[in-house]
Amino acid sequence: VELLEEEGWTVWWDRGIEPGMKWLPELERELANCRAVVVLWSEASCDREWVLKEAEAGLEKGSLVPVLLDKDAIPPRFSEHQATDLSSWKGQTHLTEIQTFLRRLAGLVPPSRIDTVRPGYDPQFLGDDHHIPLPGVTGAAVVLRYNHFTVIANPARRLAHYTAYNVDGEQFVRIKRGRDNWAPDPLLPRSLQMELSLLVHSPYDRGHLMARSTVSWGDERNASISARQAFYWPNIAPQHERLNRGWWLKLEQWEREVAKAYGRMTGFSGPVFTKEDEPFRGELELEDGLIALDTFRVPRTYWKVVVVVEPDGELCLAAHLMDQVDMLEANVGRDFDLSDYLVSLKDLEQRARLRFDSKLHQASPLVFRSA
Repeated sequence: VELLEEEGWTVWWDRGIEPGMKWLPELERELANCRAVVVLWSEASCDREWVLKEAEAGLEKGSLVPVLLDKDAIPPRFSEHQATDLSSWKGQTHLTEIQTFLRRLAGLVPPSRIDTVRPGYDPQFLGDDHHIPLPGVTGAAVVLRYNHFTVIANPARRLAHYTAYNVDGEQFVRIKRGRDNWAPDPLLPRSLQMELSLLVHSPYDRGHLMARSTVSWGDERNASISARQAFYWPNIAPQHERLNRGWWLKLEQWEREVAKAYGRMTGFSGPVFTKEDEPFRGELELEDGLIALDTFRVPRTYWKVVVVVEPDGELCLAAHLMDQVDMLEANVGRDFDLSDYLVSLKDLEQRARLRFDSKLHQASPLVFRSA
């Protein structure tokens, strides 16, 4: 129930019946109105009369979504219907079985509370006097909203044009990282997302365009939702391990220090797409034997823009551009100066074929050095 609610679905179950209410009419009303019936098959539930009746109602409506909590614990009447095996599930969200389950559910009923858990980037985050709209892009685009951030996806490249995000540096929450739970966005076709298997046994890391810790803020529940959504594939890009673990990491740490110092910050981060980008394991197998070739290329350059407001109300901005090929050839170390990679917003627009709002072009340079 917690998983589904954090993904935006409204969930009703019998624990929602208030004491003193007649449970049968309430149950029948919910069964009639619901768009999907999730049945959890266990050794106990298989023998429960009302579980079987509710599952039967879901079957008749064509909206049954069966889940196995105990292996082989499925009544004969329902054995012909494929169930998701979660018998060994410990709450992980990255499992293939969980993603399959969520996609099946999304096919029956779109999340009804999507604006609550995926409100997306807020252009008014820096105040009413500083409306910062999403930058324009060149080429096809799909808007994907999440908690505290929005990804503008490029379906042709199966990568993001950029990620736009809001950060409250006074409300950072430390979320235990544990294992990296990379997962496709269950509400987006996988064919439009970068398959992480492409990067196995390669020099490229699964790099965050926007770090999970950057959007882990607010109350603990909101911070946890943002941290998990930051691991969805649309926010991931192929970055050379030295860029991801060294140069880009230093830039991410710097921007969090900026957020702590200024309180509120807005950021944009993405790759530069060019025709010269390296073709890389782009073969994609689709249905009925269809093979799509050359579907994936690795960008060589990444950029980040950080925007804050000074106490006197002045808008300030810093834009960085990192060419991982040039940096590798120059063998840049860890003690490099971030200011060496500052660029003007106009130059960034031309390189990345973006269009930022005019007020950002009028912003003063952000000069900030970490302690």
